[in-house]
Amino acid sequence: MSDEYVTSETNLPPDPERDEISIQVTDTETKEIFSTRARVSRDPDELADPDPLTVVKGPHENTEEQWYIEVLETDIDAESVDRGTLERVMDETADDPNVINTRSEEVKTLLRYLVETDEYGSVSEASRKILYEHLSERHPDLVNEYVDLKVKREQRELTGGSDGG
Repeated sequence: MSDEYVTSETNLPPDPERDEISIQVTDTETKEIFSTRARVSRDPDELADPDPLTVVKGPHENTEEQWYIEVLETDIDAESVDRGTLERVMDETADDPNVINTRSEEVKTLLRYLVETDEYGSVSEASRKILYEHLSERHPDLVNEYVDLKVKREQRELTGGSDGG
């Protein structure tokens, strides 16, 4: 492993310099993509053991910013995503209604409270955002694999072709 990393701006939380974060990075030497617990900063003096982190951004990720990362723990809660199962589930749910029912009075009460206190605009919005945040934090590999598959499918649909796998 090298001591230089790359990540997309989309992998950074809204306030990445505040605390420890979970982040997906690519080792620039080995091209290995992994999730890590880290601290990031634009200022290397803010970190105990900083390594260069290139943050790519923009619509084509062709703009780079120099940041720094202090890797604390690698492969946190690493999960192996079964791409075949994920693709099958995507196919099966494509035409299904997109309603998820928890059948839970407790969850519904808590979500309605968040709506009533203007935290969210609706119970649907609250449940979507909270669930997505939870999945992004607890299962980043799964979320990233899903996004990758979805983008590839959309590209195939737009070009009318096949990406070869």
